[in-house]
Amino acid sequence: MRARLDVPRNFSFRRTVSSHGWQDLAPFTAAEDASWIATVVAMPDGGARTVVLREDRGVVLESPGTASAPARRALIAAGSRVLALDVDLSEFHDVVRPDPRYRWIAETGTGRLLRGPSGFEDLVKLVLTTNCSWAFTKKMTSVLVARYGEKAPDGTRSFPTPARLAHVAEREFRETVRAGYRSPYLKELARAVAAGEADPASWDADPRDADALRKEFVKLPGVGPYVAENLLKFLGKPDGLALDSAIRAKYAELYHGGRKIKDRTIARRVAPLGRWAGLALWFDLWRAWTEQERAES
Repeated sequence: MRARLDVPRNFSFRRTVSSHGWQDLAPFTAAEDASWIATVVAMPDGGARTVVLREDRGVVLESPGTASAPARRALIAAGSRVLALDVDLSEFHDVVRPDPRYRWIAETGTGRLLRGPSGFEDLVKLVLTTNCSWAFTKKMTSVLVARYGEKAPDGTRSFPTPARLAHVAEREFRETVRAGYRSPYLKELARAVAAGEADPASWDADPRDADALRKEFVKLPGVGPYVAENLLKFLGKPDGLALDSAIRAKYAELYHGGRKIKDRTIARRVAPLGRWAGLALWFDLWRAWTEQERAES
């Protein structure tokens, strides 16, 4: 099947694909120049399908074979979610445009964060980023996909569904996924979502403000302020800076000669951006990381 997706004004396909590390986590694959990205979508009626999103006078979605009307709707919804096409960034761009440091964000259509086809995928992946190296996050995610993902006709696998992970023993999360202290959290998160006690699928359209959502998020197993604040950024309702060791170190390197600084120093510097401060900070530092990578390659 093939479908063209409606994109918002000032949308950048390549900057969305390259907005953070999700493009390197299974089941995503992407072109080096970010002109296309592929993933595998678990289908509502079972099984999975590969989807490829391409930049082509907007965005084109392709999936091998034909698709029923319900399957087509599910794939289009998944592709739209991956590219965060529902997120309104007009206020964000208005806020950063007057600032010389952040003006480029508005001018280039930057600001959307690449997401999984489901909120559950993003939730679990964020939990897997806590207190470990990026290499280890990639390894844990790859094992989850390879071992528990739904299989597509071409042999690729989706990110596991909550129902599938809910039946995985905590011991298996420890010994096979090597998830360590996260193991009981993964088990309980999957069980809660499968049982309908938590509903990540509803968060994209949830009308509540960031504060109300944050309070709900931090009640979930394994979800602290860092994960909650990143989830809010994914939903287009940023609140908080979502600081971790990598962000602190990069900010200190760029603006304080590598000297260790306190979180309140960072917060004070970006405070004029209001609730959009954390999102602007992320892209400021991500730009520095990617430019450094290009210089070193």
